[in-house]
Amino acid sequence: MIRRVVYDVEFGVLVKEKLSPCDSVLVTGSCEQLGEWLPNRCIPLNRIDRTEDGEMWSTNIKIHGRDKVFYRYVIAQIVRSDDDMNLIVKKWETFKEARQLSFNPVETNDITDNEEPNEFPAIFGCYKGIQRTDIGWLTGQSEIQLRFHSNSLHIWSTKLRDKTLSLKVSPIDLTYQLENEEILSDASNQQYTPTSKVFIQSAILRLSGCETNIQSDYGAIIEKDDYVIVKIQTFEPENVAYHIDFYLVDELTSLRKHIGFAYVLPIHSNLELTDNKHLNRIVPIIGLKHNPIGQIKIDVLLITPLEGITQKFLVTQSKYWREGRRPVNVGHRGLGKTNAEHNSSKHQSTDPLRHRASDPSINVPNNSSSASSIPSTTRPVQTKFVSENTLASFKGAFQLGFDFVEFDVQLSKDKVPVVYHDFQVAITLKRKVPQAELFVVPVKDLTLPQLQSLKIHHASETDVSKVEEEADEDDQTGQENFRSLFPTLQELFEQLDPHLGFNVEIKYAMEYRQGGSEQNYYFERNEYIDHILRCLITHAGKRVIVLSTFDPDCASILRRKQTLFPVLFLTQGDKGDWPQFLDVRTWSINIGLCFIVAEHLSGLAAPALDILADKDFVKHVKENGKLLFIWGDEASDKDVSKSLIDLKVDGLIFDHVAEFKEEHSTTENLFVAEEREEVEVLNNFRQRQLELKHRQLLQELETLKSARETNNSSIRIINTILGFFTRPYASIQKYSIQTFQSYLPTQFDEKTWYILFGFLTCCVFVIAYVLSRCVTLNDADDDPVYQRARLYSAQRKYKKFD
Repeated sequence: MIRRVVYDVEFGVLVKEKLSPCDSVLVTGSCEQLGEWLPNRCIPLNRIDRTEDGEMWSTNIKIHGRDKVFYRYVIAQIVRSDDDMNLIVKKWETFKEARQLSFNPVETNDITDNEEPNEFPAIFGCYKGIQRTDIGWLTGQSEIQLRFHSNSLHIWSTKLRDKTLSLKVSPIDLTYQLENEEILSDASNQQYTPTSKVFIQSAILRLSGCETNIQSDYGAIIEKDDYVIVKIQTFEPENVAYHIDFYLVDELTSLRKHIGFAYVLPIHSNLELTDNKHLNRIVPIIGLKHNPIGQIKIDVLLITPLEGITQKFLVTQSKYWREGRRPVNVGHRGLGKTNAEHNSSKHQSTDPLRHRASDPSINVPNNSSSASSIPSTTRPVQTKFVSENTLASFKGAFQLGFDFVEFDVQLSKDKVPVVYHDFQVAITLKRKVPQAELFVVPVKDLTLPQLQSLKIHHASETDVSKVEEEADEDDQTGQENFRSLFPTLQELFEQLDPHLGFNVEIKYAMEYRQGGSEQNYYFERNEYIDHILRCLITHAGKRVIVLSTFDPDCASILRRKQTLFPVLFLTQGDKGDWPQFLDVRTWSINIGLCFIVAEHLSGLAAPALDILADKDFVKHVKENGKLLFIWGDEASDKDVSKSLIDLKVDGLIFDHVAEFKEEHSTTENLFVAEEREEVEVLNNFRQRQLELKHRQLLQELETLKSARETNNSSIRIINTILGFFTRPYASIQKYSIQTFQSYLPTQFDEKTWYILFGFLTCCVFVIAYVLSRCVTLNDADDDPVYQRARLYSAQRKYKKFD
């Protein structure tokens, strides 16, 4: 029968930050009793004290004995549905090495914690001198973002038109309101009971900085060019409406006058979204006298949870960015782009990260600045150079020692993640005839088998004669060359070295500020990103992966749906001459920094031109604890890259890396080097352990020798004593042997005599024992000596009593 050892463990943590009344502190860990890192199996703690330093939370949990148990603390809002416990995770500890408990069931029932004694109770977010926390992900709830731009607020009243206003969004639980319906005559005094099923937070994006916090009593002040984001998380989006209050801001007093309100109906579906455009709501602002005083345009984003993938409270190698790590080298599309002509000018870059659109149908005004922004492109090079975004290109970058490869991922018609840059391809339906014609077809309208079997050309290709001249060459190369232009994301995981990091750019068609879009009627964002994330999470393994995207909404969705991979926001900046996107969050690197802080993204990928123009920007990024990657043709320049490295950027995205082979041929892949260092550290640790164990064994051996010498001394003493008492017997034995030896006809050796003498001695003892058993009491009564002894004994007894 196996005995199970159970320990009663007290978990205590001090939370120094301010918690809302709906917040709870929980613990999760590696064993079954701690929920095995699953969100819906976390163990709630109890608030036992509240001091000036913070709130103390504690609980006791019975844990079955094992060598080690790892655990983390979580701050979340508990939403119970029937018997299920759902969590809206607000913050959790993200140390690379989780807190640890070590059990020693042999010596004692106590628990030895790796924390220092002065660290008990534990401090939330702080462990072994390291402070690391992060926000959670959508464990099952949805997030609705209501975005307000100051230019979208229109007040019709002349008295209020030039005044500064603030707005506050309050969620309305329609289920609760229906059950407790109470209609008041004065709508301005209508109060809505706060619901514990909703978590609401706001952020303000402005050039002076970003503010992210819980809404105040009067909400957020809207100033000129401000961009306000209000985030609501709920498990029942269909039952939550939104009440928006508007207040007049008076700088002379902290009190604010309520001037009006607006309502937004529940947002629980993207069915209203018929294109890749944003979901907008224009609602009237009602004054206190029930008259309309203005209107506001609300940009809405619905983020749904990632289904089919179970995520846990674990920190991956991708999310942990080692301090002091050198800037990583990233090969742009592998060995560099081949769909655009290379421009050697330092200040007229044609980097396709900027010129993402290749659709000739884009509606751009006909002026010199905008016309020059559309890059001139040629057919992908497949003979002289290795084509971009192919397995051969990625393998070549790894052979040159690059740490990452950057590539573009989008979905085919059958929703398979494929690696390709442009949104369209040009195909020809006839070959070897003068009337050959190229047709531009969106990638999203072709299935994977179709993409990998078609003879494709770049979407801007118009020279039909050149196409015909290259037809024979294409036929000779076969279909495999064209198939290689559309590798799937899964194939990259299966065929590329696991030490090669992936910088995955999530392609998504965006709208231009001057009209038009990169691609019409694109996929719905949540479904689009879900397919890509499932592939990434399923096949990631230990590979280091960084996600990036130009679309701010996609960046927010990528961050909310998972916490395994860091997300970088790709910004165009404002120093280039490319078409500007409609979304204000893409207009400058400063707004981009505000956005990543508000959305808790891991970092920013900015163009080299903007960083060179404002080198202090790198310092601002680092002060916010964010990563900074640099892209652009300028980053490939030797002097520029050295300057950027001196600025302590985190990554450089190189283009045409084959041209810099001599400079990078001796560079070793960072993750190969780090793995070797970790192995060396582990081997050194094991060596030290073996040396320590060897010393312990030597000490034990010396102890055994000392004990043996002590025992030998005792044995020698005992032998001496025995020898002293047995020496006469040995002498008699020796004399007897020498005496009787001369009378016997046969000569016995000394050993035989000893055996014979010992046998005779045993016989004497046996005979004496037999005789003693044969003497009876009656025989003793006849013995005069025995009778005399009895008489003397009786006499002494009587004298004693007298």
